[in-house]
Amino acid sequence: MKLSHREFLSVLFGAGAAATLSCASKPAAVTIAIGEKVQVGRLVYQVIDAQWLAELEGAKQPVKNRVLQLRVTITNGGGSEAAIPFLRLVDKAGQEIMEIAEIEGNNRWLGMLRRLQPALTEEGSIFFDVPVGAYKLEVVDNSDADNERIAYVEIPASLAPPPVTTGPGGV
Repeated sequence: MKLSHREFLSVLFGAGAAATLSCASKPAAVTIAIGEKVQVGRLVYQVIDAQWLAELEGAKQPVKNRVLQLRVTITNGGGSEAAIPFLRLVDKAGQEIMEIAEIEGNNRWLGMLRRLQPALTEEGSIFFDVPVGAYKLEVVDNSDADNERIAYVEIPASLAPPPVTTGPGGV
């Protein structure tokens, strides 16, 4: 079957428009800094604090690298109970690292079963066994498999507070 020039352009334009519409249907993932809040679907995430630890209290497996502890709050802004998924870090190469899921007796840990009633906020820590470096925490709302929403929280390599600068003469 041979297409005329006009038919070829129509097919090409139609395919391009369809590709554009399919890409446009998924909103772009936003990236925020530690301390900022981000709403992903009906869940609102905030990473309050981050620190590197040499070991993890209650870990069932020995730590291979360092432990990145992220203290988070998660609020259910929806009208029904929500499941809080396990989260992952993404490194510079795009590799995904799941949070540590086997911990006992650590009262800071957000826990294994994460259900949150409407309008309530849960606060706790999540832990990752990773080399010291810069990462992005991927936060998700996967309550609707066809419309999963994702955002990222920048986790810088250096978690130390910025140095305090003084004026001339040390004042």
